[in-house]
Amino acid sequence: MALWLLLLIAVVSLLYYYVRRRYSYWKDKGIPQLEPTIPLGNLKGVGSTRSFAELLDEAYQRFLGQSPVTGMYFLTSPILLVTDLDLAKQMLVKDFHRFHDRGMYVNERDDPLSGHLFSIGGERWRYLRNKLSPTFTSGKIKSMFITIREIGDEFLASFDKYIDQDEPIDIKLLCQCFTCDVVGSCAFGLQCNSLKNEGSKLLDIGDKVFRQGPLRMIYSIAIGIFPSLSRALRLPALPGEVSSFFRPLVRSTVEHRERNAIERPDFLNLLIQLKNKGTVEDDSQEGLEKLTLDEVSAQAFVFFFAGFETSSTTLSFALFELANNAEIQERVRAEVLEKLKLHDGQITYDALKEMTYLDQVINETLRLYTPVPQLMRVSNEPYHLPTLNVTLDKGTMVFIPVHSYHHDPAIFPDPKRFDPDRFAPESINSRHSYAFLPFGEGPRNCIGMRFGLLEVKFGIVQLLSKLCLSVDRRTIVPLKLSKSSGFPEAEGGIWLKASRV
Repeated sequence: MALWLLLLIAVVSLLYYYVRRRYSYWKDKGIPQLEPTIPLGNLKGVGSTRSFAELLDEAYQRFLGQSPVTGMYFLTSPILLVTDLDLAKQMLVKDFHRFHDRGMYVNERDDPLSGHLFSIGGERWRYLRNKLSPTFTSGKIKSMFITIREIGDEFLASFDKYIDQDEPIDIKLLCQCFTCDVVGSCAFGLQCNSLKNEGSKLLDIGDKVFRQGPLRMIYSIAIGIFPSLSRALRLPALPGEVSSFFRPLVRSTVEHRERNAIERPDFLNLLIQLKNKGTVEDDSQEGLEKLTLDEVSAQAFVFFFAGFETSSTTLSFALFELANNAEIQERVRAEVLEKLKLHDGQITYDALKEMTYLDQVINETLRLYTPVPQLMRVSNEPYHLPTLNVTLDKGTMVFIPVHSYHHDPAIFPDPKRFDPDRFAPESINSRHSYAFLPFGEGPRNCIGMRFGLLEVKFGIVQLLSKLCLSVDRRTIVPLKLSKSSGFPEAEGGIWLKASRV
């Protein structure tokens, strides 16, 4: 017994020594760091007493102006936070070839849906990005606009019962239903009917993906920090019920189309071409390889869930701010009605392009409620930082705190105030070009950016052209954002009232 006790003490002592040495990694390199605590490093309280974005804000503010980077620790893994906008630009664009991967956990053997465009790296990412980009050209997006407009009519009609009964509206739920129906139809030709039913199975599955509790959040971080061990243990990236629902859904849709020779101008049609031919129509390049059905499912998964959640988040917060700022709402409505008058009263693709003040409103919403609060990159070779005369090791995980840039009072004065004039042309020209990064930047920016913006813009125009919005007393103002959500989410929800113009 004494021998076993001595061995246990020795093992614990060695482990403690290893962790303490690990926690001096950044100090040894001469980089200032947030002091970590065993065993979570700097993750203590994340998901319960503070959000992940708030953790990064703390690190960002701590050494801002003193150093272009700050050291942190997720469990025992060193993480580098970039506080300098010029360095962020360097890594995202000029030195992209040294930071082309996100370093996210992928385990296609046990969790095929994890092998999607957002997470995969190297040449497979480059190949898929090149092949999938034609889906998001202006011409393809314009061809989907008829579908968006049809669902927009249902979106507007869904407000009728609340107006007639003078009831408050859970605007996030309706926005989720709208974007779910739009993305489901434009991407896969699926009739989700979320607006008609005020919910759907896909929305329930989306909650499993995006609304993680503290333990699930720590799990997600841990498998990303220890990918080799996690793959050896056959750990999935996603909850099992997500895969068991989505993979059969895509499989049955693909089989139905192939069996009946159905072709639609949508995202899934392009994936089917890559599956069967390794290339797409009108593509002069030869296919390097064909996609498997699981690879098709993975790309479909990330487009659908990322597309509907980020768009619904932006749309719901934009509608809240318009409801909470009557003068801004009236200014937007005046622009909307003016431009629609030039297009026979119809919401057309070209009419939306002319609504420039509405663009400012959406950009200010993206700044204040950034859907993706941070960008991640991993160095694929040693990388020298001249200003500190420090060389980063190969494999260093780098975080670019977009939320922190967007809320820095030195960049955006009075950052908690909603002010669309921040995005007037003269204001944009006065700021650093990388101060605003809602869709990332460089070759790995958001592939669906234009589609998402069109969806949000259309939703706002559809409502404000017919309705006047105000904030219901059930809404906690000022909004308090959830500590546990990876996306901006208002505690208690966003409840609005609507009346006809």
